Amino acid sequence: MEGMLAPVTVHFPPPPSERQIRLALAGVLLTVFLWGANVVALKAVLGVLNAETTNTARVLTSGTVLVTLAVRAHGWPRWDARTWLTVAGVGLLGNTLFQAFFLTGIEMNPAGVAGLVNGLVPVLVLPLGLLLGQSFTRRQGAGVAVAFAGLLGLLALTRVPGVSVTLTGLLWLLAAGVVWALYTLFNRPLSARLGTLPFVAFSLALGSVPYLLYALPHLQFAGLKGTGVPVAAWLGIAFSALGANVLAYLAWASGAQVLGAARTSVWQALAPVIALILSAALLHERLPASVWGMAAVILIGATLANWPEPGRIRKPLDTREGIQGRKEKSPPVP
Repeated sequence: MEGMLAPVTVHFPPPPSERQIRLALAGVLLTVFLWGANVVALKAVLGVLNAETTNTARVLTSGTVLVTLAVRAHGWPRWDARTWLTVAGVGLLGNTLFQAFFLTGIEMNPAGVAGLVNGLVPVLVLPLGLLLGQSFTRRQGAGVAVAFAGLLGLLALTRVPGVSVTLTGLLWLLAAGVVWALYTLFNRPLSARLGTLPFVAFSLALGSVPYLLYALPHLQFAGLKGTGVPVAAWLGIAFSALGANVLAYLAWASGAQVLGAARTSVWQALAPVIALILSAALLHERLPASVWGMAAVILIGATLANWPEPGRIRKPLDTREGIQGRKEKSPPVP
């Protein structure tokens, strides 16, 4: 009929090839390994450098690289003043507060226990999301209940004589998990609107400023004993900054783009397992069987809470969305 608009043909990109899927999965597995190994590396570095020096070197390195990558890929952000303040405020949660709480918790607890923060964050996001009007399914609720039962069991074990896990240290780690879960909840809508890489890069850079100002008088580049810092410690900081923060972030974003957020997020529960294994193998931490048992309960709950719902697994991201897709889960930057 004359005057009617011609139908519009929409061309969707082809599905990812088997090679792309294998590479994306390899990137996700690399990411969870780096997250797990990061806790062990930080525990070792904190034996020769204080937390302020360690984190200052990490933040300056990873922040410089991420901001450079963001500006090269997207140009300088043209955000209004309110957006810049929002990014800085959310970054304050995810960097100054999280880093202060997390590094304190690592110092006071075995690395294997500190690594459980990676497993707790997806669990904490669900109940905290209720405050923002979000909801979760019965299975997710069951996963939260199981994980919290494991956490309560772990807290109870701190009262058992001879257990190396401290109550105060666990509370610091729990506080770190809560702060990072809040950061994650604000992260998602801001990443969708501003772009994941620009948001993560500038929230890291701006949100770390208060911590850097606090750390400045406490820097000790001669080491805790004043005898110098071994090269291995600086290599550990470089691994944490460039591996766990930059490389892991890029690998996770690429995996989420090809596989979809639902299929990638479930792998996050592997990071604490890797931390537990590496802490025993490299740091010779010997945790009681009861601690391993409670850690297993927490991770089972986290996996249950994070497991994709049948029929709700999202298709891989449209290539036009890139890593700015609204459904993508941004990775932690520990």
